[in-house]
Amino acid sequence: MTIQDFINWFGNNPNLVLSYFIVIIAISIVGLLFVNQNNFKSPITYFYATLIYAVTIPGLLAFVLLLYSFFFLKTNLLQLDMVTYFVPLIAMVATLVIINKTIPMSRIPGFDRLSGLFIIVIITFVITYVLQRMFFGVFFVGKFQYLIVLFFVLLIGLKIAWSRIVK
Repeated sequence: MTIQDFINWFGNNPNLVLSYFIVIIAISIVGLLFVNQNNFKSPITYFYATLIYAVTIPGLLAFVLLLYSFFFLKTNLLQLDMVTYFVPLIAMVATLVIINKTIPMSRIPGFDRLSGLFIIVIITFVITYVLQRMFFGVFFVGKFQYLIVLFFVLLIGLKIAWSRIVK
C-alpha cells in the first residue's frame, strides 16, 4: 500500500470520513450548549484536548497534502477530492471556532504545543519549498547577504516554534 493508495482510500470511503467529522462537530456544538467557564474542570478539559487533537491532526495533514499538491505537484485545486483535501480543513476550522466560543483555547491543556506544531510544519514546508525552487548556485549568482538573511529568518522562526513546543 502506497501513500497515494491511502489517500485514495479516504476518497473512496467518504461516508466514514464525513461521519467522523460530523460527530466531532456535533460533540463540540453540544459542548457549546452545556460547558461554560464555571464547569470547565478536569475531565472536561482533557475531553476537549482530545477533541481538538482528533480534529486538528487530520486537518493539519489535509493542509499539508493540499499545499503539497498545489505547490509541488502543481495540481489544479478544482480537481482535488473534496472529502480528502477540504472536509478535514473545514471541519478543523469549524470545530476550533466552536470550541473557542465555548472556552478560551489557553485553558485547554496541550493547545500551546499544538500551535507550536502548526508553526513548525509551516516553517518546514516553507524551507522545503524554498530549497526545491532555489537555484543552488546562490553562492555564484546571488548575493551572499540574501543567504544570510534567509538563514537568520529560518533560525528565528524555528526558535520561536521550539520555545512554544517545550513551554
